Amino acid sequence: MIKVMLVDDSPVILSVIESIIRTEVKHDIELLPFLDPSLAKEKFLNISPDFVITDIDMPNVSGFELIEYIKSVASIPILAMSGSSFDDNCTDTILHCSTLYGADHKILKSELSEKFSELVTEIITTL
Repeated sequence: MIKVMLVDDSPVILSVIESIIRTEVKHDIELLPFLDPSLAKEKFLNISPDFVITDIDMPNVSGFELIEYIKSVASIPILAMSGSSFDDNCTDTILHCSTLYGADHKILKSELSEKFSELVTEIITTL
């Protein structure tokens, strides 16, 4: 079973990505959802996920900080998401910055319905 940590401070987005993964990704997956990025960071080593999907713009611990921490303690793929209130060009720049912190993949939240399940499947097949 593949353990996937999901981190987003929006319960709606967390629910949407859980639903997409459960219905469209055809692998044996255990989802580990976190609304609080500081709790996700605290529990990371105990949970030992195979793959992390995280938002960037979150309170207390940003996605950048979470990505940097995870990459300092583990070599696992990270998918960064953002859907800031800025236009897609600005959000894409934010996502590009996430790769500088160590994210391996990135997606705009506005693209979740079109590209998310395919990207997650692609990442999982490389594990």
